[in-house]
Amino acid sequence: MTLVSAILPTYNRASYLDGAIETVLAQTHEDCEVVVVDDGSTDGTRERLAAYADDDRVRVRHNEENRGISASMNRAAEVADGEFVCVLNDDDRWHETKVEKQLARFERASERCGVVYTGGVVRQGDSVVKVYDPERRGDIYPDVIARFGLHPHSSHMLRAECFDLGGFDPDFPRGVDWDHCIRLAREYEFEYVDERLVERIFHTDNISQQPTHGVEVNRLIWEKYREEIARYPDVERRLREKQCRARARVALSRGERRRAIGFARRALGYEYSAESAFIVVFAVLGQRALGTARKARDFAMNWRASADE
Repeated sequence: MTLVSAILPTYNRASYLDGAIETVLAQTHEDCEVVVVDDGSTDGTRERLAAYADDDRVRVRHNEENRGISASMNRAAEVADGEFVCVLNDDDRWHETKVEKQLARFERASERCGVVYTGGVVRQGDSVVKVYDPERRGDIYPDVIARFGLHPHSSHMLRAECFDLGGFDPDFPRGVDWDHCIRLAREYEFEYVDERLVERIFHTDNISQQPTHGVEVNRLIWEKYREEIARYPDVERRLREKQCRARARVALSRGERRRAIGFARRALGYEYSAESAFIVVFAVLGQRALGTARKARDFAMNWRASADE
């Protein structure tokens, strides 16, 4: 049976960690291991991990100091023995058939396929606040430079050989998933299982929930891939639109209505998006309209997820 390794970096999230480990051990595909790298936690994570000392399916490494998510994931990948490697965040959970279904998809895919991912949901308490349905497959380069669109990262299963191209970039404190997939897409095709097999837990510590997350990630991608972006005018245009839209979103969240309108209009000048148009409207109407729209969005999202179950 094919060995599959889950690489699991963690830092000061002892209360989430057990659930992540157990979601690997509960897979219907029985030959799975989980490689946990504790990135210098100070909250009792060591004690939680000690409970798995006698389970040879759980392999643990400790960083003596905090080195960041990329370094921790790279260390885990180096330790992993699986023919396939799965990414797993400590606050994410897998459906029990995820690994089995991804392996079956790899069997039907071309030899150039390096990554199979799935859909997923983001859950806040009893409500689903975001849904990810996969839609991109095959050769996605250079389009992937302009748009990641491969969420959630904890759904990704990679051939172990993919790491011969290099691991996760330590210079990326965020956006490591997008950066890594850009490099993979140069050499490999992507495929997906068209099911929501990953659940993300929404909480205030999620890096991706920070207001400036999108702005910072776009900046990092622009700086690293500047030469490649220059070769593809359509990619450059779409990246500029995305950056302006991200800045408009931040300005709107801060109540800076004039700046929000300015950035949204610039974004619309590069490419139309409903979000940019809505930002202009909500910036004019004010925070009350924005709050009402968010409630309507959350209700619709939860209804959609419930209807599909």
